[in-house]
Amino acid sequence: MMITRLPGYCRAVLACCVLLCGAAAPTTCWSNGASPPAINLHHTSWSARDGAPELILSMTQTSDGWLWLGGPGGLYRYDGVQFEQFAPANTALPTKNVSLVNAVAGGGLWVGYRTGGASFIQQGRVRNYGVRDGLPDRAVWGLEQDGGGRVWAATSQGMFYLERDRWRKPDSAWGVADGRYKTLMRDRHGVLWAQGDAGVFSLRPGGTRFAKAAVDSGPGVLFELPDGNVVSWDALHGRLNLLTGARPNTVYRQWGELGDPGSLLIDRHGDLWVGQLEGLEYRTAQGTALAAPRQGLSGRAVAAIFEDREGDIWTSTSSGIDRFRHRRATRLDIPEAAVGGGLLAADDGGVWIGGYHVAASGTGQVTARPLWTQTGGVWDNLLTSLARTSDGAIWGAGYGNLRRIQGKDSRLVDLPAATGGVRVQALLADREDSVLVALFQQGLYRHGPRGQWQKIGDEGEVNVMASSDAAGLWIGYHPGLLVHAQGAAQRRYGPADGLMLGTVMALHLHGRHVWAGGERGVALFGEDRFDRLTGVDGETFDGISGIVELANGDLWLNAFSGLFRVAGAEVAAFERQRDHRVRYERLDQLDGLEGSAPYLNPTPSLVLASDARLWVARSTGVFLLDPAEPLPPTPRLPVVVKTLGPPGDSQALRQPARFAPGRSALQIDYTVPALAMPERLRFRYRLQEVDAAWQQAGARRSAYYSNLAPGDYHFSVAATDYNGQWSDAVTTVEFSIAPLATQTWWFKALCVFGLLSAAYLVYRWRIARLGRQMAVRLQERINERERIARELHDTLLQSVQALVLHVHAALMKLPARDAARLQIETALRQADEVLDEGRERIRDLRGEDAGKPSFADAVLAAAARLRHGDAEPVRLVVSGTVRRLDATIYDEALAILTEALANACKHAGACRIEVQLHYGRRAFRCILSDNGAGIPADVLSDGGRRNHWGMRGMYERAAGIGASLAVRSREGSGTAWQLDVPAALAYTR
Repeated sequence: MMITRLPGYCRAVLACCVLLCGAAAPTTCWSNGASPPAINLHHTSWSARDGAPELILSMTQTSDGWLWLGGPGGLYRYDGVQFEQFAPANTALPTKNVSLVNAVAGGGLWVGYRTGGASFIQQGRVRNYGVRDGLPDRAVWGLEQDGGGRVWAATSQGMFYLERDRWRKPDSAWGVADGRYKTLMRDRHGVLWAQGDAGVFSLRPGGTRFAKAAVDSGPGVLFELPDGNVVSWDALHGRLNLLTGARPNTVYRQWGELGDPGSLLIDRHGDLWVGQLEGLEYRTAQGTALAAPRQGLSGRAVAAIFEDREGDIWTSTSSGIDRFRHRRATRLDIPEAAVGGGLLAADDGGVWIGGYHVAASGTGQVTARPLWTQTGGVWDNLLTSLARTSDGAIWGAGYGNLRRIQGKDSRLVDLPAATGGVRVQALLADREDSVLVALFQQGLYRHGPRGQWQKIGDEGEVNVMASSDAAGLWIGYHPGLLVHAQGAAQRRYGPADGLMLGTVMALHLHGRHVWAGGERGVALFGEDRFDRLTGVDGETFDGISGIVELANGDLWLNAFSGLFRVAGAEVAAFERQRDHRVRYERLDQLDGLEGSAPYLNPTPSLVLASDARLWVARSTGVFLLDPAEPLPPTPRLPVVVKTLGPPGDSQALRQPARFAPGRSALQIDYTVPALAMPERLRFRYRLQEVDAAWQQAGARRSAYYSNLAPGDYHFSVAATDYNGQWSDAVTTVEFSIAPLATQTWWFKALCVFGLLSAAYLVYRWRIARLGRQMAVRLQERINERERIARELHDTLLQSVQALVLHVHAALMKLPARDAARLQIETALRQADEVLDEGRERIRDLRGEDAGKPSFADAVLAAAARLRHGDAEPVRLVVSGTVRRLDATIYDEALAILTEALANACKHAGACRIEVQLHYGRRAFRCILSDNGAGIPADVLSDGGRRNHWGMRGMYERAAGIGASLAVRSREGSGTAWQLDVPAALAYTR
């Protein structure tokens, strides 16, 4: 059928198919009318429910790893985990109606629109081109660079090229015809190819004129074959045209009739992908496979096909996006009667499974041949254990039967009569063509070459057996014991010997290595004990029923959670140091391996075929893999920090990132565009100013922080590859949070200053208040003293004066020489002295300072009265500016010092006394120190001697004037008294 119209797609999205070198003969399975099988690749489908865009017309991949998708719904990008609609950082796209996307060197992306115009996107910013820039307002179907870096556009109104940021239509000198063009492609040699209504044209690097191809071709698509040849799909005539010369010694495939394809692609393996209205065809040398909605395709009509740098095939349908990826483990379609059967390697690269010989091609196509004509039910023919003796006979055992097969001769062998036909647990070929048979709960028997049965060893339930010339015979007994038989000697191993695997389900002998696997992992025998293998992350490899060690030392383990590979170097390191934790690789459903390892049967569940391929039995079927095939390479791309901002409202990252005051919670989204197996990637991140160590995020692609203080921050993030190895590339972004006014240093300084000022004002207020209180109290005392002075003057002194006058009047009547007169005169003189002393006391009570000595002189006078005749004079030291003391303070302080002087002279026996008077700005301080005997500790603790009031009086006087009094003394080391009176109370001015 001829195709009259093909939607225009860019070469990166729709490629084509291989050429026809001669008459094409149909070679696919469609030719005989048979329904094609499903595509046997790892298939993942995304629909609108998964966030995938619909009706995508074009796909490409930029150098930073992103998959870009364009269609009527807009421009999208995909990192392997999330589809997101792209919004440029500087301005909007002119329309959502995208016709093509094409990546160019340097990370740029060209976008064409069905309504006309184009855009160039790089580093998140866009430059839009339209009519005012020289492009017509018609659909743009192709955008590509030529070998010289010039950009060309294929439109409905002809070709255009970009020069000095303006699009120009080539003149006749370029040699390119007018008309509609649909496809542009640059091959590996830098030649630019253009296909349109007028035919196919090519422009060599550095050239200034197009050359027209000799073939007659209408609109279609162009593509480059793996060998470098360029082919054109002529949609108008429904044919393929070879545009370059055929390579010598190259056999080109003939794909036959392609029908009415909507898109075409030849992948890197030379296989053909055809997008049809009813699904996707995958054509290989072995035949054709199909993916349609009933096989899990996201929709019916396939619009675009694209191969990424990792070899994944991406297709778009009317309802979503699909990815097809090569499986490391291929699931084999074996007969149902063989499912659950034992595995045994054959000599031709195949295996015996159950009652069948099964072979598989490189693409997983299976051929199965029964070993005998099977009758009865499935359980009658299923062989769960297999062994081959040296004579080439195959022995198989199942549920209550034992069978010997050699060529076309297949016969049942009677089990020992005493066992009652119980189930056979395991088989092992023994010497002289005999076979060891483990019977359920009946122990171990040997079937000799002449058909005789012999009981071997003690009673016990045998799970598994293995033997070799180098290692001897090993037998695993329930519930977790191993017996090693070397000749006539036997040795048992259990938990005390390191065998802590639970039920032993697998034994593997490789040279001198003896591996045992079971419920709780795998262990290696050495130095007469077993040591259990552990992974770097604590993986214990539980539930192992199959073990294979390859010639290169690699160890493969069929475990419950997956198929594990431990490299030979890691095995060697473990052998040298038994506590070494090994690095490993795990294959699971992402590699095409589904289900879990079987428990006990079949035994073993993992075998190495003669062609070095591994056959793996899982709960979902049998799988085949090449152990030499590595994981797909992880793109060596740095982690991309996508968004940074408040949780739930993150914005695209823009450097430098600065946040307004008050922002304390942030969400950071990051990713690595890895399209094959993004689920395998693991991430770790660190905010250097907050995290002391790397934070392990697993597969999570967001980091959350709260309670962040203002300041500058450095966020670093790294990722693993598909093997779990950490990349050396670390992405770091910087951001800052501005402080609130209340978080700035000057505000904090002002707060500290304000607090100090407030504290100082409170202190001054408190002192002033205490001063006023003390002033009131002192004034009350002065008023009281004045009252007492008045009372003394008006009563006592007046009475004494009157008495003196009366006595004097009586004295005048006595004779001058009378002895009584002399006595009375003496009494009168004493009375005058009393009157003078009384007046002095009244003057003191009234606070009259006239004639009062300075405080220092008063202290010296008191010291002179109290010191002994042979004692040294008291040493007085005065510092500061001498100021006048309040009368009350004067008297009370002098009384306290006088009491201290008296104690030093009378009780302490001091011979050296020093008094220091300091007139300070904040306080008046008096310190009296001596070198006497000191004050006993009990006296100090009691505040004075019992029934003695000197020390108590000193403290009372100090408290009465608002002063503090402290004493420092140790028995035999002297005493020091310190009196501090606040300046506000001590001084009168």
